[in-house]
Amino acid sequence: MKLMKIMPAALLLCLSLGVYAQDEDLSEDAVAEDETAEVVVPSTPTDKKTFHRVQLGYTGTIVKYTNFGNSPDYNNYFLNGIGVGWMGDLRIAKKIDLFLELGANFTYHMGNSKDKRWNVHHDEYYQYKVNAFTVSIPVNINKQFKNAFGVKDLTLAPFVGLNFRFNVMAKRKATAHQLDGTIPMSIGNEKKVYTASLMKVDRGPEDFGESTPYMTAFDKKLHVGKLLQPGAQIGVNAYYNHYYLGVSYMYDLVPFSKHKSSPELTTRETPEGGLLPNIGTNCNEKVTTSHNFALTVGYVF
Repeated sequence: MKLMKIMPAALLLCLSLGVYAQDEDLSEDAVAEDETAEVVVPSTPTDKKTFHRVQLGYTGTIVKYTNFGNSPDYNNYFLNGIGVGWMGDLRIAKKIDLFLELGANFTYHMGNSKDKRWNVHHDEYYQYKVNAFTVSIPVNINKQFKNAFGVKDLTLAPFVGLNFRFNVMAKRKATAHQLDGTIPMSIGNEKKVYTASLMKVDRGPEDFGESTPYMTAFDKKLHVGKLLQPGAQIGVNAYYNHYYLGVSYMYDLVPFSKHKSSPELTTRETPEGGLLPNIGTNCNEKVTTSHNFALTVGYVF
């Protein structure tokens, strides 16, 4: 009788222990799942499918002018550019960590001519200064290498792509100086300064001899820069946690401006019986901004 009373109690106890053990196993599985979930959480922003960054950058641009192969120093420049931008990355191949990179950069450029240009009509020389504002749209493909050089959370991403630069504004300012180089030439009480747009015909006053209808037409044909300059680029991005450093080289595929004609200067008769040079003859001009170097730093979200 006692045995019959003990058996149900023992059975109930075993069932209770079994349920408890099953609950404990489920709890351990849940913990394991939680731990697994924690492992796949991105340790850096670059582990995500999409991420983006804001950046500050420096761009150096070599500007070179040639005419029939000659390149006088007074028309060559090195432009320093300071800019801000935004870039976004989208993973397009998970197994090999391949990303598509798109964005926009806004850059202000400035620089001075390397040499001084003498004015053949007066005992003076000009010093030139260029200012420009550009908007660039880069489109790149990059490959990520995680834990580069054995450093945890360091990601290197070499890239290659295209860069579409829009020349929103470009101006050149010429200041005339006397022979000693210290006293600016003056017209009345004003310094003799000439500013011209490189994106449109914007001539100075008549006393510079550059505002005649002939010169205006000449500039329309030869000296107006392109609004859009596509280019190729290559570089590498480095990410450490939320911080970013990038180095790149960009090569313009088209010149800023270009014109080619016969090497002989031809003329035409004017109604007054004189001769006027034909526009564009004796000219093989090219202005290039082909070589661009950029260094950027930023924060990744």
